[in-house]
Amino acid sequence: MTETVVSSATKEIVIGFDRPFCIIGERINPTGRKLLAAEMAEGDYSRVEADTLAQVAAGATMLDVNAGIPLADEPKILAETVQLVQSLTDLPLSIDSSIVAALESGLSVYKGKALVNSITGEDDRMEEVFPLIA
Repeated sequence: MTETVVSSATKEIVIGFDRPFCIIGERINPTGRKLLAAEMAEGDYSRVEADTLAQVAAGATMLDVNAGIPLADEPKILAETVQLVQSLTDLPLSIDSSIVAALESGLSVYKGKALVNSITGEDDRMEEVFPLIA
């Protein structure tokens, strides 16, 4: 059976068919959340902090981090968000972006082995992203 291993600096989770269910908290995502998007674009991460702590308290075993804000500096915001979330919890993260530069930025500050989310299956996109994941 196929297994996926993700980790933070101190915690490892194995995802697979014969493994316990993995609950991925998806609230750290400005898509459809105008207030969160505006705050993150301005460098205010207080709602990200609250969402992180709430998802941990609710039993998430992993957190998805997304910083997709139109016309904002997504690579910078994603890196800052990843660092903040990792300072608040030891849960592994899924780094979620369709922008290669943002993925690179988020992965560069991540301590552990992240799950990478939102990659499309085009050959040229995979050629850009796979080296980052490796």
